[in-house]
Amino acid sequence: MDKPFKTYDELLDFLEKEKELDIPDREEAKRILGKISYYSLITGYKDIFKDKTTGYYKKNVTFEDIYNLYRFDRDLRSIFLKYILIAEKSVKTSLAYHFCELYGEDQKEYSIVGNYDVNGKNANRINKLLSIFQYNLSGRTDYAYINYYITAHQNVPLWIMVQVLTLGQFAHMFDCLKAAVPIRVCIDHNNVTRNQMHSFLSVMTKHRNVCAHGDRFYSYKTKDSISDTNVHLKLKIHQNNGRYLQGKDDIFAEVIILKYLLDREDFNSFQKELSQCLRKYNPSKEIIEKMGFPTNWENIIK
Repeated sequence: MDKPFKTYDELLDFLEKEKELDIPDREEAKRILGKISYYSLITGYKDIFKDKTTGYYKKNVTFEDIYNLYRFDRDLRSIFLKYILIAEKSVKTSLAYHFCELYGEDQKEYSIVGNYDVNGKNANRINKLLSIFQYNLSGRTDYAYINYYITAHQNVPLWIMVQVLTLGQFAHMFDCLKAAVPIRVCIDHNNVTRNQMHSFLSVMTKHRNVCAHGDRFYSYKTKDSISDTNVHLKLKIHQNNGRYLQGKDDIFAEVIILKYLLDREDFNSFQKELSQCLRKYNPSKEIIEKMGFPTNWENIIK
């Protein structure tokens, strides 16, 4: 077997003797491995502490250093997920309101192709979206409130239906609707452009999934990126060949997204919680750089 079972003592011996990691308190280290797992802790967070040339841990790095980074990342995920969910609720509410205002509250309005911008690129996404609606309207879903509206009112208005859409499914709906509704949603959220909102929803979906699944977050980068914004300009983020080096596909990109999608009160609360987390754990400059945070990041509150 490539990865045979090892006891906690054997795993700690490997780290200490083979990889030269300092483990001052082995009993505490075993307790931590027992609640987190070797894979989640060591495999997930070791890279920044290792010498890339030798493969050994850097001098004076301890087991506690790795655990503290894990705890920092765990708290970071919790904060971001909390406010991503608030932002998600905001854009869903806005779209449902403007759709019903324009087309009506009957479920058939969001279930027909005619209210979507049908073109070659959208056709498959629209069909998949309508299939999701049809399944939820069939009465077979586990969502009690959907089934209640079907039974009690024979109609599930969009402001109910959007609650069961994943953020990714909702993003497809935003992209596929005719322009009138998405534009009003953009106006509700600091007058962002439709392209900006598209990029925000795409990147936010990926960040939401990483946070919800408990994966490593602080150094996560998305394959796509958010559109340039006034925040990039006002923070004077450095550029290379016309592309901003921070706040595009990293964690700071999500800070920028939340700046636009949250109202002032919620964003101020988010910023305070994030600042407190950073002060509590005091991550190294290297970690902050991997997060994509510019040195003047807190000016975003202005």
